[in-house]
Amino acid sequence: GAIVAIAANALLFVAPLTNNFIIDSKAYFFFFLTAVLLVVYLARSVQKRTLEMVWSPFSLPLLLFGGAILTSSLLTSSYPTESLLGFGGIFLAGLLVVMFGSPLLKEKQARSIVPALGVLGALLTVSSGLQLIGFGPSALFNQFFGTELPSTLVFNLTGTSFVALQVLVVIAAGLVAQIIATRHISKLTAIVMPIIVIGIGLHAWSILPNQVAKVTLPSFKASWSVALDAIREPRSAIIGVGPAMYSNAYLKYKPQWVNGTESWNVPFSQAADAPLYLLTISGFFGLIAWSLLAFRILKRTMKTSVESRGLAIMLAATVILQLVLPLNIVMLAIQAVILAALIASERANFSVIKLKAPSIAFIMESQEGTKNKSGSAGPIFAMAGLLFVGVGILSYFVGRAYAAELASQKGNVAAATNDGVAVYENHRRAVELNPYLDYHHRQYALTNMLIAVSLSNKADITEEEQTQVGDLLQQAVREAQSATTLDPTDVQNWAVLAQIYQNMVSVTPDAEQWTTQSYVSAIQNDPTNPNLRITLGGFFLGLETPQLQQAASLFQQATELRPDMANAHYNFAYALVQLNQLEQAKTEYEAVLALLEPESEDYAAVSKELEPIAAQVAELQAQQKEQADAQAQQQGGLTGQPGQQAQPSIVDQNISNGQNLINPPGEDVNLLQDAAMAPEQPAAPVEPQQ
Repeated sequence: GAIVAIAANALLFVAPLTNNFIIDSKAYFFFFLTAVLLVVYLARSVQKRTLEMVWSPFSLPLLLFGGAILTSSLLTSSYPTESLLGFGGIFLAGLLVVMFGSPLLKEKQARSIVPALGVLGALLTVSSGLQLIGFGPSALFNQFFGTELPSTLVFNLTGTSFVALQVLVVIAAGLVAQIIATRHISKLTAIVMPIIVIGIGLHAWSILPNQVAKVTLPSFKASWSVALDAIREPRSAIIGVGPAMYSNAYLKYKPQWVNGTESWNVPFSQAADAPLYLLTISGFFGLIAWSLLAFRILKRTMKTSVESRGLAIMLAATVILQLVLPLNIVMLAIQAVILAALIASERANFSVIKLKAPSIAFIMESQEGTKNKSGSAGPIFAMAGLLFVGVGILSYFVGRAYAAELASQKGNVAAATNDGVAVYENHRRAVELNPYLDYHHRQYALTNMLIAVSLSNKADITEEEQTQVGDLLQQAVREAQSATTLDPTDVQNWAVLAQIYQNMVSVTPDAEQWTTQSYVSAIQNDPTNPNLRITLGGFFLGLETPQLQQAASLFQQATELRPDMANAHYNFAYALVQLNQLEQAKTEYEAVLALLEPESEDYAAVSKELEPIAAQVAELQAQQKEQADAQAQQQGGLTGQPGQQAQPSIVDQNISNGQNLINPPGEDVNLLQDAAMAPEQPAAPVEPQQ
């Protein structure tokens, strides 16, 4: 039952109660169902007075792979919670499902997994068909949960149509293989197979380039480049960067040419395929272990019995897809279920490890005969009890993590109604429930800052509210610093910290330096992002004493990182005007116009700004041609200005961040009941206007 429930959760279950509810639903309930499976296994072990494991050709690679993932999760970060609640936990939960689920299944039950998946695939297709005509699951969620989900194929119970297509292809392959192997079509297969074929066509059509559910995949070339850069150090070559850190590694190491593609600003959390992803997050240890597992799965495919052929083909199909496509939670859960079922189905060909009373010893046996021994079950009860306590403790912490996600979502819902107190309390509650995830701290930091800004903008602000503004800003800094401590490689953490410091520039003397330091740290973790340089350049322009040279240098770097970015050229042109570099400013304005639609309002506005600049340049060229030539030669590379080596860019300076350790919310401010939220501030500055 638990095995089928895991498959149903992966394909069909969604609880719209958290921010990223599709992934959260499937991940957290996968953890909970794995815990249920372990409890069932322990109860059965106590009943039989035997701890039993099926030892198959897949067992050793599975254990090695699990060890690689656990090692990477624990050793790549001082706070491994994010890895263990993300793909690291998914990998480990899948291992537990295979190792402890296979002994629970009898051969007949295991072989029924193929038709069970067929039914689930048919239901998934029906839900997508209803979604196509506007009466799918999203309509129900919108009605009963107040969500605003699209009533199109953009919404899918597996997350995306692309994932649904993969699942249906795997199920169809298994059903066809079973039909060919047994030369028999059951009534159930005759019903679900046509539905699944229709589902494959529907989802394949929906992801075409011009359709609503089109998919953007990471580039193989970029993924290869990221993997090579990520494993340059011996430590990361062995254990990788950590299961939760791929998106950080991608942003840090992606090649600059990616900025010329449509996905230039997408922080991919997966590589182009499983091998490159595993090499990056778990090093050669994880990649070799997974490769051994994949090899044994493919090698075993045609050696299985006729009755198990459908399971074997399904399993091989999942591996083949992983070799060429990014990983996803749904396919990993389905793969674990199929592998557990295949091991149980072929149990007669494998050995079994039994830990039996009265002596704690490993007994290797074939399925042809088993000698039962009687004796005291005390040791078995003790071991089962310890394992049960361990499952309970892990379930408790996973439950707290999910409760934190629920609180976070409640806060976001309250933000839509501008209920500042509810937002504040729920986001604080999320941090209290799970203080080891950086995004809870980051979110709470922004909440504190926005409420402080809202209070400070009141015309009739009271003395108590003025005190709260200071306290809220201090809390915002504390929470943002905690986020950078939990994950110092996440660019969003540094950007939020910089944004908070930026709001304190007028009241705190050192805030200007802190803002610069934080933006520099953000740029160091996302060096090819032009927006970060534009943001920092805009900050320099907005200072009481503008740092024009630094701003222009940053804007110039942004244009070099992404030459087709109109905003970068515009900001560069504006800074050049302030520096009285009119000729080069004219060139940048013309670059902006070349990138804009001639009929757009922006084109007209920039053209209007360019007119006086062009007139001044023409006048100077006419009156002082020789002087203009000399000046142009001196300013060919912004000599003495942006890009000159005499004054290195602030981005290249090594600035200490000096962050503190994580601080819990503790005795935070109790907000007044009428507290409201200020509109969330943009991450990048508004284009400067003259």
